[in-house]
Amino acid sequence: MHLPDRPGQAEGSLAGSAPALEQVAPSTTGAQHADGRPPRDETVVPARKERPPFRLGNRPPLTGIRALALFTVLTYHSNFHTLPGAWASIQVFFVLSGFLITAMLSMEAKRHERISLKQFYARRAARLLPPLVLTVALLGIYAAFVHVADASQRVWGDSLATLFYYADYRQAFLHAPFFGYLAQSWTLSIEEQFYVLWSILMVVAVAVGRRRLAYLFAIGGALLSVGDRLYQVYGVAHFHTPDNAAFVRIYYAFDTRADGLFIGCLLGLLAADGYFERWRPWAVRLLTAAAAASAAFMVWIYLYAPLFTENLAVWWLPLTTVASATIIVFFVIRPDAIGSRLVGIGVFVFIGDLSYTVYLVHFPVYLAIGPAGTGWGYWPTQVVRLAVIFAIAIASWFLIEKPLMAWRRRSAARAIGPTTAEP
Repeated sequence: MHLPDRPGQAEGSLAGSAPALEQVAPSTTGAQHADGRPPRDETVVPARKERPPFRLGNRPPLTGIRALALFTVLTYHSNFHTLPGAWASIQVFFVLSGFLITAMLSMEAKRHERISLKQFYARRAARLLPPLVLTVALLGIYAAFVHVADASQRVWGDSLATLFYYADYRQAFLHAPFFGYLAQSWTLSIEEQFYVLWSILMVVAVAVGRRRLAYLFAIGGALLSVGDRLYQVYGVAHFHTPDNAAFVRIYYAFDTRADGLFIGCLLGLLAADGYFERWRPWAVRLLTAAAAASAAFMVWIYLYAPLFTENLAVWWLPLTTVASATIIVFFVIRPDAIGSRLVGIGVFVFIGDLSYTVYLVHFPVYLAIGPAGTGWGYWPTQVVRLAVIFAIAIASWFLIEKPLMAWRRRSAARAIGPTTAEP
């Protein structure tokens, strides 16, 4: 999964919305209608209020939630037993990525009536490639000094698939080796393929001046992905096979997993168009209840919904997508709520900032430092693993990623104004 960096890491924030203007009509006081009826007081006629512009700004819960989701992935991959439903965190990351990217592209389009693909891809490359190249380089150094069985595939084949973003279909069609050192990179491939496709669709919608076309693309993309997934379950092959080939095809490929990203795109469009502002109290209360129910549902999924089941492909994937979307909308609309403040505390935000690099390096470190090789117990091994993972991620953050963010802010300022930063 690509774990997008913190929203709103920029030099400022969007200007606050101005109060709605009023139209002043000529006074008709004292005048009479032709039929003698007394005049109606029309001195001030309120204009139709426009929705206020969306302000992404700095929203700590949207960064902190990545730390919590990352924790579930690290826990599951540590022994492939605890938190068997950690796959649901992928849905959180997919929805969040779609939301943030679309909000940024939408605000760029509103400001300049165009979207620069060159600037977009340059900022994406500046964010994604340095930690990725660092990970591949460190893995290459490790493989040069330590014997790795089937290194041509588990190291170099995985590295190529990761660098060129086709790891998802390599996994989906059973071409990836067992326990490849970058096996987790299939999620990064899905997101990169999404960035290319969605940015072009947004450019088309902006170019033809049809805002509703972007909504159609988002809704249509989600429906096509869900339909494709159901077709794969019921129409292509028997779901239950010895090698779980049908499940693997469904679970790892972009076409059957893109619905979470497109739902996030829909949220981003709604937010950019002001639909997340000025909710009525009863609607906020309903959202709060729905977010609490969604959080409880996600906890249940983490504990009791393992992989390789038909229910996951048919029910749990769309339901966790809806739950993730509900929680994200809650964080946007209720940033002052107790749950939002708790998820947005400093330590979670810091880990959320590191999450992309942590996700990249954690699996190769887990394979390099395992109980079978060290002879240690689970907890000593896990402590050493996490120490190495976070040492690499912190060094990357302060020595590589953070300096590059200054360049990204300048690039964003030229493209969409000095008020936002891209996820």
